[in-house]
Amino acid sequence: MLVKSLLILCREETSDVIELADALIERGIPTIYGKPCEITVDMDKSGIRFIYNHRILDLSCVLGWVSLSQREYGLWLLKAFEICGIPVINDSEVLGSGQNKFLNSVLLTQHEIPHIPTRFIGTCEQLEETADLLGFPLVLKPVIGAKGQQVVRVDDIHSLRNLAPYYLRDHKALYVQACLDKPGRDIRVRVVDYKADFAFFRYAENGSFLTNLSIGGTWAVCPLTQRMIELAELCSRVFHAPVAGVDLLEVGDDDYAVIEVNTTPAITWPHMETVRYVADLIEQRVHLSFQEKVRNGSSS
Repeated sequence: MLVKSLLILCREETSDVIELADALIERGIPTIYGKPCEITVDMDKSGIRFIYNHRILDLSCVLGWVSLSQREYGLWLLKAFEICGIPVINDSEVLGSGQNKFLNSVLLTQHEIPHIPTRFIGTCEQLEETADLLGFPLVLKPVIGAKGQQVVRVDDIHSLRNLAPYYLRDHKALYVQACLDKPGRDIRVRVVDYKADFAFFRYAENGSFLTNLSIGGTWAVCPLTQRMIELAELCSRVFHAPVAGVDLLEVGDDDYAVIEVNTTPAITWPHMETVRYVADLIEQRVHLSFQEKVRNGSSS
């Protein structure tokens, strides 16, 4: 049985996924969501078939929303969809660079976007040089990570030497950033269809330097300034990410450094209106894809 539908390929069933699926279904767009591990791919002389819940999928579009435990298999699937000519929003390249903090920093620096001083190293022999270059305190982060997991501040060389081997195990690399002074908060700007939608302050809880809402941070509405809009929309374009969360650090009077660009940001709480804008974007892409197929069909 063929089912023409839009697929939200996600890490897990979250409120973001459910709210967006409901919004799309209300617009008459058949929508399903599933994890990469729930999708089977058959390949033989008759072609390639993507199967979900024992149904062969005929996909109008895919929203790439995979990360963490579902990231690797998810990126493979998104690339396969692209090869098969299925439109993907926040495609495999976008998620591949956006979710890799090293590549995130490379893109920001290469495009001369204000960014936190960062160093990427591969051995413990480079720790002292790194400390001399960036100065303490430092922030250690996993190259692939989200929600503030395994993000640690270190204040001295002893702590750095003790913690670095954990990040460098199994031939991995260490991503180190300077810990810039901030007023106990940073700013998340949501961008949809390359336009800044909404901004909010994220405040650290109980003296922590981590501001992630998922681990107890609090929030307040942040008025969008012209500089915020310029930076956030520039980041979205540089990353080719029509849906993005751009994290900013205040470094002066209406001036900011980009911490990172999140390519699978939350789109519901604390601003539910973002769901409608993402649904608008997807509906437009589905419509354009349909028109293109009609044109190609009529010209063949």
